[in-house]
Amino acid sequence: MTLRVTCVVLGAIGCGSVTASNPTEPRDAMASDASVDATVICDPMAPFKAPVAVPGVATDATVELAPRLSADELTIYFWGEPQGNPDSNIYVAHRAKRTDPFDDPMPVPSIDTTALENDPAISSDGNTLWFTSNRPTGKVYHLYVATRATSLAQFGAPGLVDGVNAADTTQSDVQPFVTADGSELWFASSRPPSQLSDIWHASWNGTSFANPVQEVAVSSAGDDFNPTLSADRLTLYFSSTRAATGAPGGFDVWRSHRSVASDGFPAPSLVDELNTTGRDYATWLSPDNCRIYGSRTGAVNDDVFMATRQP
Repeated sequence: MTLRVTCVVLGAIGCGSVTASNPTEPRDAMASDASVDATVICDPMAPFKAPVAVPGVATDATVELAPRLSADELTIYFWGEPQGNPDSNIYVAHRAKRTDPFDDPMPVPSIDTTALENDPAISSDGNTLWFTSNRPTGKVYHLYVATRATSLAQFGAPGLVDGVNAADTTQSDVQPFVTADGSELWFASSRPPSQLSDIWHASWNGTSFANPVQEVAVSSAGDDFNPTLSADRLTLYFSSTRAATGAPGGFDVWRSHRSVASDGFPAPSLVDELNTTGRDYATWLSPDNCRIYGSRTGAVNDDVFMATRQP
């Protein structure tokens, strides 16, 4: 008999299917992928190869959106909803090696409600989970956060993210992304001056994220969604419905790159190789800049993809 527990894989810590006689013992194969060369960094502006479906989390039976991974790429969080069931929840799945398919995804305990839960973002240590929810059921979306003591524990009861959600509770804040160093929280918001969604970010002040500011250079008259930063905070990916020459339509992936993290981002450009005429989102970049994960319109549902580029 096996039990499945929800946890995060970081470094050499592992978790997945464990025996009932010792439920805290990590699965033996769940160590960091030894084939990853930490000294290799890919050119942040180099093109990606054609995106491919991620085995285990790209299925016709479920909508899968906005994947976020642990740094070693052995644990994935995403939000999804079964075919024909509008109740979206946050799921987690594990794999032993980066080249393996993911195990069957499981809902994250303590997060699921009768409301909608979307847009997971996990901290570097795996012990803090940010997400979007319209709880109480039927309200607009706000940013929530849940924590746990260790990666073997369940997350505690979520609460609103202090200092970040719009004061006007009729305005939505969605799609949180926390930088690898934990210094910034990025998200999309419908607060003024936009009537749709623009990209915002807030800095950590020692006790909370506070005083959000709009990233004006990447904002547009369309919807701007899913801000995602590289580990060095120099490259910003996001999706937008803005009208532009060369944009296929729907949500397209855009990128902006700066020289130093203290600068603002310049005007963005399309990432042509990641875009289709459907919905295209890029939501997680590996620390070496070599692999990007996201979701896009598939043959039946939105599915999780991964695209690679060479150093």
